[in-house]
Amino acid sequence: MKRTISVLTVATGVLGATLTGISPASAAAVDCSTGGYTRVLNSYVPTNVQRPGVDGRSYNLAGPLAYTYEVCLDIPDTSTFTIEARIRSADGSTSVFVDDRPGDKVFRYSPGANSFWQVYGTMTGPGSTYIYYTWNEKQIPD
Repeated sequence: MKRTISVLTVATGVLGATLTGISPASAAAVDCSTGGYTRVLNSYVPTNVQRPGVDGRSYNLAGPLAYTYEVCLDIPDTSTFTIEARIRSADGSTSVFVDDRPGDKVFRYSPGANSFWQVYGTMTGPGSTYIYYTWNEKQIPD
């Protein structure tokens, strides 16, 4: 399920939270088996329906320290998985980040300290079926 992707960077400085799509400079295939990911979730979603908790958690709670989360998403080559992270900061503001690039992808997001967020996902594919994916994740201290 390796896929060649182009470099994409999406960032915002409004709340200090960011989401960044990354890939090797040579646009080589994404390989989730490298990168030292400390959390791996093998799961499935129904196609063409937005689902919350695709990272395996209903809600994510950040403590007083800020972390950047790097995710490598391994999906079937014939599908697209749109990721949407909805982040609510300690000051009450909300931000939404979307990564809808096709194929396997590596991306990072930084929700900031004292925030909570939920990750949604929509997998495209044949109707009325379930598609399996692997969510590889690690935390990087800010």
